[in-house]
Amino acid sequence: MIKYLLGCPSGHEFESWFRASADYDAQASAGEISCPLCGSLDISKQPMAPSIVTKTSVAPRQTNANTNAIPMQSGDAKVALEALRAIKKSIFENSEDVGTRFAEEARKIHFGEAEERHIRGTSTLEEAQSLSEEGVPFGILPALPEDLN
Repeated sequence: MIKYLLGCPSGHEFESWFRASADYDAQASAGEISCPLCGSLDISKQPMAPSIVTKTSVAPRQTNANTNAIPMQSGDAKVALEALRAIKKSIFENSEDVGTRFAEEARKIHFGEAEERHIRGTSTLEEAQSLSEEGVPFGILPALPEDLN
């Protein structure tokens, strides 16, 4: 496993674990990594010092003085995770899965070429960027731990 410090153009930084460096590269190029604060898909690795932990030492936790983020306590993280699960469940129960046709269907709905309805699906990074540039509203659901297993 490898942990990277990642960031977006808005200055948000967050950590994420990957099985290998190649997994980060593949997920980043497929647009599968987004900023948990603003949803940006323009993610890059941030400089970080290597963390070496021995039996007699514990590596200090990295902090970033430039962020206004408030550290989450373990209880807060659990509450947030449960809220995300509830939101995702509601979206899945109340939307139509259009699969890889998401960008096409979202565009049709936005421009009045298809009936208005709630949809979900997948798109490439390029498709998401085009939708954003065209003013087509959409959101990105964050991956939950159970989605990554």
